[in-house]
Amino acid sequence: MALFDVTKYQIPKADQVDMRLSRENFEIFMTEYGAVREKVGKNRMPKMTQSFGLTASSPFREYSGDAERFMIERDEFMPEYKELHSIFGQGYLAISNPLREGGTDRRRQLFMLRYIYGLSVQQICDQTYAGRTFVSDESQKGFIQFCDKVGLLVYSEETAELVKRID
Repeated sequence: MALFDVTKYQIPKADQVDMRLSRENFEIFMTEYGAVREKVGKNRMPKMTQSFGLTASSPFREYSGDAERFMIERDEFMPEYKELHSIFGQGYLAISNPLREGGTDRRRQLFMLRYIYGLSVQQICDQTYAGRTFVSDESQKGFIQFCDKVGLLVYSEETAELVKRID
């Protein structure tokens, strides 16, 4: 018996995923996440550090005057914000590429640029000096890892049928 069950942690390949339906689920999540971020007074999309790590989000700071009133008024949205921000963080941290030095940071960067900030593959290529195939493949792998972790991934019909037969 193996000490580590690899099948429990495998990420599906792109041809096993219904990318259209997964993208729809992702868009629904990001729409709600962006809306609740605005309701608590944050930018719609999360900011990234220079190394493309998530910027620490601290909704509870010392405020005074108008800012304090704003936070009190927005307090009702804080539980939903915390929940969705936690989900986003879990998905983001699931994006990895341990086989290349700096691969995880690069994959996260490409995921953010393509799927969060909505840049085209060509725009990303121009900005990062990377090839189209590399940008497309790495950002898609990041997308699949994110969606798999947070439960947004939809398997293609053939893969779903195969899984049913195995179970």
